[in-house]
Amino acid sequence: MLEKYYLRRPDETDQQSVLDLLIRCDIRDVGQPDSDLEDLKYDWRQIDLNQDAWLAFNHDGVLKGYSAVLPWRDGKRLAIYDDPGTENDELFLGLLVLCEGRAANQLREAGEPLMKNVVTHISDSVDYQKKILEDAGYRINRFIYNMHIDIDGNLPDPEWPEGVEVRNAKTGIDDRHIHAVIQEAFRKPDHPDQPFDEWREFMMRADLYHSDLWFLALKGDDIVGTCLCFPYEDIGWVRQLAVTEPFRKRGLGTALLQHSFKAFKQRGYHKVGLGVESSNENAYRLYERAGMYKAIHLDEYRKTLNV
Repeated sequence: MLEKYYLRRPDETDQQSVLDLLIRCDIRDVGQPDSDLEDLKYDWRQIDLNQDAWLAFNHDGVLKGYSAVLPWRDGKRLAIYDDPGTENDELFLGLLVLCEGRAANQLREAGEPLMKNVVTHISDSVDYQKKILEDAGYRINRFIYNMHIDIDGNLPDPEWPEGVEVRNAKTGIDDRHIHAVIQEAFRKPDHPDQPFDEWREFMMRADLYHSDLWFLALKGDDIVGTCLCFPYEDIGWVRQLAVTEPFRKRGLGTALLQHSFKAFKQRGYHKVGLGVESSNENAYRLYERAGMYKAIHLDEYRKTLNV
């Protein structure tokens, strides 16, 4: 499967060439760039590059493939990218086999009975990857939509529920309260609570955390809603939007979104995005009402390994 390619492990000097490959794949698969250097750096900090990632080069020394085995809440996530033009070379399949073998070894060594799953995310439009995954025993677990809004025009002012005020997060003071609101809002049988330290490591990482883009809705002293945003290079991103149960269906989620749109526009952004699972119908409709549209449709494929 990989006879046409030379494999080696990546290092920090490969970051830009790997990002360029990811963006070429994004444009083929979803019609627009959807990868960011800071996210790639974060992924690499989570793994041992000498064991958990591969680069594939052709005989001319051109990077054609990248794959990595990354942490996931109930197992491992496989990131697999094959350059446009390699679709008939079984490069995707070869990288999948490498990743799955490494993930199986890691999960077997961990010995956690609930950590036996591998997932990977691909565009719904890429039929050859879907066939490879299905032939390998993977099945679609859920759909994920990236929704966008263009914010160049006039934006409506948010209308806050009576008695609710908004302010920015106070680093080191609000952290655990914010985490508690997020976990309660996102909790469901297949989405267990994320430990505080793990949540903080990702959400408050130095490359993306800006307290002035973390918006908290308060009723008195209580946090009743959060809108936690990241300033990527080309798009503002709403990473976690949550409203406590008593304040749902009262317009607070919409108001927080509108507040974030205005904040990003003041920073010079032209577009804001977020991700939502297809099963979260209420959230999807809320984002539509706020003027957002589905820009990217991803399939999450899942397989339970016999480890």
